[in-house]
Amino acid sequence: MRNINKIILAVATVSIILLSSYAAMFFFKVEEEEYEGEMEEEYEGYSVIVEEYNFSEPVMKEYGDYLNIYVDETNLYLISDGRPVLPVNITTYEFPFGTKIVNLSFEYSKPKSLSLSKKLSFGSCSTLTGEDSKIYNESNSFPSTFITYHTGCGLSYGEHKTFLSLRIYPVIYKPLDNKAEFIQHAKIKIVYKEPDAPLLEKHVYDLLIIAPREFKKPLESLVEHKESQGVKTKLLITDEMKSFEGRDEAEKIKYCIKHAVETWGVRYVLLVGGIKGQSSKWYIPTRYSHVVIRKGVQEIVEESFPSDLYYADIYDSNGNFSSWDTNGNSIFAEWRDGRWIDEMDLYPDVYLGRLACRNKFEVKTVVDKIIKYESESKDNWFKRIILVSGDHWNDPDHITEGVLIMEEASKIMSGFESVKIYATEENKMLVRDINKAINKGAGFAYFCGHGGASSWGIHYPPDANGWAPSLGRLGLITFYNIFYMNFLRNKYRLPVVLVGGCYNGKFDVTLLENLKRGRLGSRCWAWKLVAHRGGGSIATIANSALGTHAMGDADHNSVNDYLEVLDGWIELRFLSLYSRENSRILGLNHGQAIIDYLNRFIGNNDEMDIKMVQQWILFGDPSLRIGQKL
Repeated sequence: MRNINKIILAVATVSIILLSSYAAMFFFKVEEEEYEGEMEEEYEGYSVIVEEYNFSEPVMKEYGDYLNIYVDETNLYLISDGRPVLPVNITTYEFPFGTKIVNLSFEYSKPKSLSLSKKLSFGSCSTLTGEDSKIYNESNSFPSTFITYHTGCGLSYGEHKTFLSLRIYPVIYKPLDNKAEFIQHAKIKIVYKEPDAPLLEKHVYDLLIIAPREFKKPLESLVEHKESQGVKTKLLITDEMKSFEGRDEAEKIKYCIKHAVETWGVRYVLLVGGIKGQSSKWYIPTRYSHVVIRKGVQEIVEESFPSDLYYADIYDSNGNFSSWDTNGNSIFAEWRDGRWIDEMDLYPDVYLGRLACRNKFEVKTVVDKIIKYESESKDNWFKRIILVSGDHWNDPDHITEGVLIMEEASKIMSGFESVKIYATEENKMLVRDINKAINKGAGFAYFCGHGGASSWGIHYPPDANGWAPSLGRLGLITFYNIFYMNFLRNKYRLPVVLVGGCYNGKFDVTLLENLKRGRLGSRCWAWKLVAHRGGGSIATIANSALGTHAMGDADHNSVNDYLEVLDGWIELRFLSLYSRENSRILGLNHGQAIIDYLNRFIGNNDEMDIKMVQQWILFGDPSLRIGQKL
């Protein structure tokens, strides 16, 4: 036994037969006690992982009125709106689906007190942001403990896994004392048991298509096409789901997907149907999330927003059904006043996309586009990426954030010709510039800026003034709205489109709703681009609610936070999966970006991270092979 009698150890042990999803999503509150010796529990017949972490002395650097703390052995800096920036070490473990985490225990060296000359800097998600008074003006430590973790179940590169994401904060902040505490050593012990035999191993179908009876006939050609290309496909009509368990149609559909995963081994799910015409009725309903962001983080406080992640998140971390309504009040995905009300796993267990078709004509249009896209060889047009942005924030340093992220996207997609359409002081961005670029064809297009349900725009530098694009150089009629998509003539030279902006994927919008707000538009921006006949996109990924990009460089690592968290991080991760990891399946890349985001950020206990993954909607066929003839 290692002699550590001279060290006071803080020990926390959580012993459970089955980690509940409640435990998975909450920080464990543990009692600190004096402890001598190592963790000696014996677990015969179980597997054990023991990890030791050593951290070098923190380095403190002053920047203006604030201070940053750096620790070499960490791999992330906590950047949340209004909250102190702190170094953290994240380790994610993947186990076979059905693995039981029997025990997780940890110990760490006696904390060392550090005196601070200034307050710690804080993250910023908008020009509204200031210090979070609930942290900076309270006596509690931030975070409350040095070590936290969460668990989840979901797909990792197509395989069902159980995740354990461990977070070690070598430094915690005591703002009222103007001090910090530092631990130099930590030891983690994970005891787990894998299932005796692999679970969810059946493989009868690859793709499940769910649609109303009205759309059955035009979808039969898509089923035939997929089958001919080796994608085993099952079409189910919503009428057939009435016998499934569930309190409403959405829950019955989710139980049907669960059945398909367990019985047929389905990995991909395509929902076909959105709102019926311009009514308030649905072909396939969405589920509304009630994750309410604290005041001052976003421009408005949204009480709810559409989330299709509900259908993809089948299991909690125990392998049980993930209802998103654990208190049973039929208000789903509740987070309010800084705390979880409903437990949510959030990790997608299927790769899910939606064709938000409002009529049979749109079904025929999109089915035709998918079949042609996957059947025809791509010419040189595919090796182009269209990059559209400008100045996002009126920040003190006059950074043109949109151009920064576009240049990073260009580096990631280095094998592609970058077609750059930037709003700059020297260049007016025009609507026709965007249409002209799309009409030439491209494999990808990436818009990053501000949005509404039926329009997208960006500012001009240096102070985020004015709006682009405009119809003419006088800049009198601005924004790229869905009306201009009617002039797209790129035929089957169809890009996968990423759009960073608010509400561009708000697929429950109607003309009447827009008119009430003084706007025009009968469909959301993202879906209109997919549904446009004669061109547009093959798929669009967009936010169904208020999107959020960070601003500034709160961790002072010479990389703008616009690229490092929230929308910016997940959008770049999607591109990186294609370009740097050679991952070619649309839904897999969308789902894996969400998985990676959760493993990296969800432990921050920040509701913006929950909203980020819930609102990030794929409008397209998740089984689509990007850029390749099947």
